[in-house]
Amino acid sequence: MKKNLKQFSRYGLLIFAILVSFLPILNPLQIFSNLQNYSFDTLQRLLPREVYAEDPVVIIDIDDRSLAEIGQWPWSRNQLAKLVNQAYAAAALGFDIVFAESDRTNPQNFISSYPLNESLKKELSALPSNDELFAQAITDHGTVVLGQALNNKNNIKPSKAKFGLVTQGDDPKQFITNYSGIQHNIKQLESSAAGVGSMSIGNNDAIVRQLPTFERIDDQLVPSLALEMTRVAVGASTFQIKSSNASSEEAYGAQTGINNIKLGPLTIPTTSEGNAWVYFAPTKNIPTVSAGDVILGLIPPEFFEGKVALVGTSAAGLLDLRSTPTEKNIPGVTIIAQFIQQIFANEFLQRPDWLFGAEFLAGLVLAVLITLSIQALGPIGGLSVLIIGSGGIMGSSYYFFKSKLFLVDPISPLIIALSVYVAVTFFNFLFTELERSRVRGAFAQYLSPEMVNRLAESSESLVLGGERKEMTFLFSDIRGFTKISEQYKDDPEALTQLINQLLTVLSNAILEHGGTIDKYMGDCIMAFWNAPTDQADHRQLAIKAANTMNEALDAFNLEIEGNLDFKLEIGIGINSGDCIVGNMGSDKRFDYTVLGDAVNLASRLESQSSNYGLHMIVGENTYMIDSSFTMIEIDKIAVKGKSSAETIFTCFKPEIKFVKGFLDTHNVFLQEYRSQNWDAAKSTIGELMSSPNELELYYRHMDARIDEYIKNPPAADWEGVYVATNK
Repeated sequence: MKKNLKQFSRYGLLIFAILVSFLPILNPLQIFSNLQNYSFDTLQRLLPREVYAEDPVVIIDIDDRSLAEIGQWPWSRNQLAKLVNQAYAAAALGFDIVFAESDRTNPQNFISSYPLNESLKKELSALPSNDELFAQAITDHGTVVLGQALNNKNNIKPSKAKFGLVTQGDDPKQFITNYSGIQHNIKQLESSAAGVGSMSIGNNDAIVRQLPTFERIDDQLVPSLALEMTRVAVGASTFQIKSSNASSEEAYGAQTGINNIKLGPLTIPTTSEGNAWVYFAPTKNIPTVSAGDVILGLIPPEFFEGKVALVGTSAAGLLDLRSTPTEKNIPGVTIIAQFIQQIFANEFLQRPDWLFGAEFLAGLVLAVLITLSIQALGPIGGLSVLIIGSGGIMGSSYYFFKSKLFLVDPISPLIIALSVYVAVTFFNFLFTELERSRVRGAFAQYLSPEMVNRLAESSESLVLGGERKEMTFLFSDIRGFTKISEQYKDDPEALTQLINQLLTVLSNAILEHGGTIDKYMGDCIMAFWNAPTDQADHRQLAIKAANTMNEALDAFNLEIEGNLDFKLEIGIGINSGDCIVGNMGSDKRFDYTVLGDAVNLASRLESQSSNYGLHMIVGENTYMIDSSFTMIEIDKIAVKGKSSAETIFTCFKPEIKFVKGFLDTHNVFLQEYRSQNWDAAKSTIGELMSSPNELELYYRHMDARIDEYIKNPPAADWEGVYVATNK
């Protein structure tokens, strides 16, 4: 289970990160397209296009002042003829206006509208119409381009194209937006013009970011007004459209789309649909003159020499307002003007085919690195990768825009990276909590709650397979178990209940002091300290646990008083030393346990506790000077199975008061005993018997041993070591 959980945490989250990286490709609810647009808009606001003095584009603006000077719109076309004549030197003069109907102020219209005498009718009929004057001015100028509006409201087809068209690669018509009809100019004007172009802004949303270069009605392509004005201005006759599968142009799939449009010496990169990104400059920097001033001759004709002049309106009442990434509610004519400017300046925003793949790869790599970092270093490591990666992506986006005018999307990879960071951090936290729960469940029956929590917080501290550590071990056993069993021989269930209750009380005392319960062996408990987590004070904790066990036993005896004919007693052996601790067993079943000589010695000390009449015997490696309890040396012993001697101690809480000079007298006794000064030792025992009764049984035991030595003296070189014959 643990292995599966870790594998799922590692590989499952990695797969999740990879799958999330594909979201920009799926683009649900156009979320990533919108984010992409926002990032591109931000780049344009940070680094807008510059307008140079040599830029040829100028706007002839039908503004509010022009309406005040010339009159309300629409103007008589003889006035527009004046405008065309005044701008005769322009390399191209375009109208962002459709003249779909004849001029209502033509002189001929007065003949039928008003009761006139025959003479006046004759004079009026002899006058040229305003449309004729306008058409003649257009013809004389020679480079006038009229606007037209494509729509899906009618089925009117465009007039014959005034340009040639060469295509390379896949047929561009399949990639270009199709319309059902067109609103064009009256035939008289359109036939006089050098070119006709569409004023459409394409399929933009509320913000204009791209302009179509071509649109189509069935099989006929219609250039944009900006493109047609450029063609006329440079004196070109033919457009060249280069699409996928042309020479040097690979298609991703069967067909990809349009790559660029060539016009004389100019090359215009496009999107696959034939649109061009508009690189916007501040509107205030676009050269603009008032149309009224032009008509009134206030602008000299020389001003327009070599210029590409575009007639449009900014007047409030004519409502031709658009929004761009850099500005809101600007005249639509300025957008067309800006596009023409950037064509001549050769400054184009581009998104090469490989950019989307690069953005996807950046998001994928960053997502994977974040996932691996979180798994290896935690949330802080993942956050570091996120910050560094985000900075690199944003910096790259800014650099490529500034140096190459590449539209590199930093938002999508960053959204992917942030989403992966949040999700992986959450799931990693979830898996960590599951692991902690597993650890708590595995050790709750053996460890103190504090220790369980420590393990759960850092399960790495549990070294599997075994490690060498210095530890402290405790063995406890119920004395006189046979006697207890005899009293319950007719009620084994009650015996089991009694033993379980007692073991629970004793176990709680161990757990209270941070001990780990290794196992229960009948009525015996084996516990240890300093594993699976480090405990610098493991000796003190073990002795404190032993004292608490004896106190708990006293309380338990009071609870069951009357159920037994005698009090329950336990013996405790404690020892410290190096051992091997870890998971021992087979690959199918194992226990977390300890192995080592120090463990065996603790068990032997527990079995000797009843012989000495003591509740606790402590080995010399556990001995320490600590104000929390009083340690008293009791003997030197060679337990069964060991040839070396071990100095052993017992321990009391400081609240156990001994008579003044007791410890000194006790040490004198040990010295006399080990010197084989039997009479003096027995005399000293007589003095010590007046001490607290906790040691009474011990002194009786030692007195009996001395009697045995008097009968059977030890060797002359005997050093006071008692050789135990039982375990």
